[in-house]
This record gives sequence, structure tokens and C-alpha cells, in this order.
Amino acid sequence: MKKQKLRRVACITLTAAMLLSVTACGGNGNANKAANNGANQTSNTTVVDDNPYGYNTPLKLNVGFAYASDFKPEGQETELKNTWMELYAENGYEVTPMYSVDAGQGNTKLATAIASGSYPDVFTVTASDLVKYAQTDVIADITEEYEKYATPELKEYLNVDEGASLSSAKVDGKLYAIPRMGSGYDGVMMMFVRQDWLDNLGLKMPTTMDDLVNVARAFTKNDPDGNGKADTYGLALNGKEGFAMLSGMQAFFEGYGAAPGHWNGKFSLIEKDGKVIWGGDLPNEMKKGLTALQGMYAEGTLAKNFGTMDLTAINKDLGGGKAGIFFAPMWGAMTASMDAIQNDPKAHFTSSRIPDGNGDGSSKAYMPTLPEAYWVVSSKAKNPEALIKLVNLSVQKLIHPSSDEEFNKYYGLAGKYSGWKFSLIQSLNPLKNLENYYKESKALQSGDVSELNVEQKGDYTNMKYYLDAMNSGTAEGMIAAKDATFLSGLSLYTVFGDPQGGEATVDKIKSNSATNPSAYNYIPTDTMSSKYSTLDKMALETIVKIIYGDNVDSYDKFLESWKALGGEAVTKEAQEWYDSNK
Repeated sequence: MKKQKLRRVACITLTAAMLLSVTACGGNGNANKAANNGANQTSNTTVVDDNPYGYNTPLKLNVGFAYASDFKPEGQETELKNTWMELYAENGYEVTPMYSVDAGQGNTKLATAIASGSYPDVFTVTASDLVKYAQTDVIADITEEYEKYATPELKEYLNVDEGASLSSAKVDGKLYAIPRMGSGYDGVMMMFVRQDWLDNLGLKMPTTMDDLVNVARAFTKNDPDGNGKADTYGLALNGKEGFAMLSGMQAFFEGYGAAPGHWNGKFSLIEKDGKVIWGGDLPNEMKKGLTALQGMYAEGTLAKNFGTMDLTAINKDLGGGKAGIFFAPMWGAMTASMDAIQNDPKAHFTSSRIPDGNGDGSSKAYMPTLPEAYWVVSSKAKNPEALIKLVNLSVQKLIHPSSDEEFNKYYGLAGKYSGWKFSLIQSLNPLKNLENYYKESKALQSGDVSELNVEQKGDYTNMKYYLDAMNSGTAEGMIAAKDATFLSGLSLYTVFGDPQGGEATVDKIKSNSATNPSAYNYIPTDTMSSKYSTLDKMALETIVKIIYGDNVDSYDKFLESWKALGGEAVTKEAQEWYDSNK
């Protein structure tokens, strides 16, 4: 397997169901020891070794393990007899467990150990704990260790977001952690449309908001499913949960360059002309979007009860063939397609960038960039560079494997290798889903699977099964039988195989730099935490009321109140952080 340069992307670890989970409390067979891994090196003398991956003189690592309750090792592997433990031994690490607990107890066990003063040397923390532990001397400053020991591959891995995640690992200008990377592109919002309805009406995919309005009108008034009934409408909006993953209202305003909210529970703070602003503090852009949505509601192209619709209601309308347009990240059509095809075998969702509302290029998908977790090393450690070396080793094996066999050994192979689930540091490829799209879609076109890894081959097999059924005319029987492989293939195809699928649109967003990245990439301040719920609720209620018919200009008065009730203080603190971390 050739080493490939990581494409530059903005990164964040997502909670989307299809992304690989490595959290301590995750299920589905995942195991994580990073939250509790560590070395009790206080009895060791300092080991000097320039080997970037390990030590010629053995270094003792006393670690704590925390596994998901449903995790089962593959093949004959055990906690201490597996490919990763063999690799650590080969590189001079003597790994001995301090404890092994259920993941649900992992954080408590670690906190208790830290409170006792005898705790692991290498472990993971959240952003808030990172600052707390740095300021209370629980973890070590690794600025010099990173500069000396980080390999070019590690630096490349951490620079996929132009260093934003690495910067967030600094406290008072010093590096205290290595961020766990993930792809922010997998969480950006895009538009999904019933392609079969477009085809039935002779319409094209909307590229402007005017196009979207017209298509939504046609989906409402022109019987797009051809059943002779007035039982469809255009755009499904999640008015109850507001700034949600599935058809959240924020996506519509992103088409105008605004960003009024996000489902991560944090202010959507963006940069505009060198200033940090809340993404909803763009009155011209917001009011233009509000005017469009108010008009759509008035003519019936939004559901009459959109203000009380949540994820369950949205899924029901999409799967039941009532709504034809919605917003979501790249995985958005997976469930909708499996449900819709039960009612209409020709149902087909395709995706596109959110249409431009203010002329060509105005659509910018908001993208948070703060990592979910960080690897740190104890301030008691005699060899704090051990953290850097462990991450170097992880990046080498998981991001730059030398062969398919090496990839399988350290990433995982069903029935034989547990892979990364037994590694002390899980530096998984933040671009995995995009890379899978490139290779799997190419294989579907050519039939050549020689470049696919084990995971990609599994996806390919299911998608090929689905496509063969569609082309042979046997699909309806499989739909009626709820054939699991067929439905899995359909679901995967909406993301990785369809030329107009989710990851195809991610690729377009990435290629066109069509994102509005977060300008504040640090833990929320006390002001941000205390003001968020009130201000977020106020924004959502104002937007819904205006769509229902309130004067669009009332948004100006809302902005004044938003600033007076804490919004101005929030943006001031974000600006101070931004200025000090340019």
C-alpha cells in the first residue's frame, strides 16, 4: 500500500452513527484504552533514546484499560497477546496493566487515580479537562518533545486542518496535548433531493435558492410521485429541534453565508473581515433567508406544522414519500432511502451543495473544528516524549501501512485481528470516509477491487449486490423481503457509491473550499457556557416566528437583545482568543 499524503481538511470528531467510534463509553464492539492508558515511570530513571518510535533500553508502561461492555477480541487475541502488544514489545515498551474496567467506569477510575496522585502517564482528556489539568500541573508541557520527536508523518497528520486542532491543544501558549483528529467535512450540511421526482417533472438539481424555491413549489403542486394525489410538499425543516443534524434550519441560512447555530451545543462563531462574530449576526443574509422561508411557508411548500417537527417526524415524511428536499451531513440519505424505497421502489435521493442565496459562491457550510479528545502525558513521567513516540508509531501503522497485511494486522480483520481496538493510541485516518468514497466508487465503475482494503471490500460487496439487483429487475422482491444485504448496499451507496451521493458532495465542498470554519476553536468560556442555552433558544424561537409570519425586520430587534443579554460578551471573548492564536 503506497503512502499517500493526507488531503488538507478541517477536522473534528463527529458523533454521526456511521463514523468509527473510539470513545471510552462507545458500544458496537469498540474498545478504548486511550482514556486510561498510562505509564507509571516515577521509579524509572530517564531513558535517553532518539528512536522516534520507541526505546532500545526498555521503558516500563503501567497502563489502565477500559473496554466497551460488548467488546470481544478477534481470533485468539487477548488483552496482552495481540498484534499491538507485540509491536510495543518490539519497540521497547514493557506494558503492564494497572487496571482493566468496563468503559462506563473508565472516567471515574481515571479521576480517582489522578486524585490519589498515582495515575497513568498517557491518557485522553476532553478540552475542558485539558485546561484544568494543565493549570494544576497534572499533565506535562510537551512543546519541546513534540518539536524533537514528532515524525514528518505525524506533523502531516496534525496539519490536515492547517494546525487548528494542534493550536487548540495549547494552554498559555504551551503545547500540552496531541489532538485526536477526525474529519469535519463528514459533518457539514448539504442538500438531499428526490432525484426521481426531479426526473418525473423534468427539473434539474437546484443550484440557487430561487431554484430551490421553484423546485419545492413543483414538488408541492405538480404531483411529483404521479399518484394523482396532493400529498407531497417541498422542503422538510426541523423546527422543533432547530439547529439539528437532520434538516436543521441553520442549513438554509448557510446558503446565504450565515451560520445561526449547530447541534454541538456551542455558539457558531465565524470570522468576517477579520472580526469574530456569531454566525447569526449577519442581518442582511439572515433576513434574506427568512424572507424566502416565510414565502415558502405561506404558499405551502413547507409543512404547516414544521415548527413542531423533530427528527422522528422528518424521517416519517421522508420515508413515507411526503417530503422531497431536506438537509443533513453526508450520511443523511441512508435511513431516508431505505424507508422510501419500501413505498416506492424507484425512490432515489441524491445530494448537492446547499444552493447559493446571494449569488455564485455565497453558500458556505459551517464547520466546527474543535477536537473531541486529546492525548496527554503525566507531569510525573520521566520520559514525557513517550507520548509523541506512541503517536508516531500509531500514525505509521494506521495511516501509512507498508502493505495490506500490515494494515489488516493493526487496523483489524474479522476473526483474526482486533486491530486498533487494542492499540494504546488510535490515530485513525481523519479522511477515512472520503478515501473510501474515492476507492469504492472507482471500483464500482471498473470492477477492479485490487486497491480496496478489507473494510472497503465489504462496502463494495454490499453496494454491488444492491446495484446488480436494481439492474436485473430483482430489486422489488428483495425490497418486499427486506433483504438485509440489499438494504445495506443501498444505504452505503447513498454515501460512497452514487456519483451524486453524500461523499461526492463532500468532495465538491472540499474542492471549492465552500466552508465557513469555526473561528473559535477552544473550550467554551464561563460566559459562553452560561449564556448558550438562553441565546440559542431565543434565536430559534425568533426564526420560527418570522417564518410563521412575524415581520422580517423584527430580526434586527432580536439581534439587539441577543447582544445585550450576553452575546456581545461572548463574541468579545472569542475575539480575544482569536487574536492571541492567529
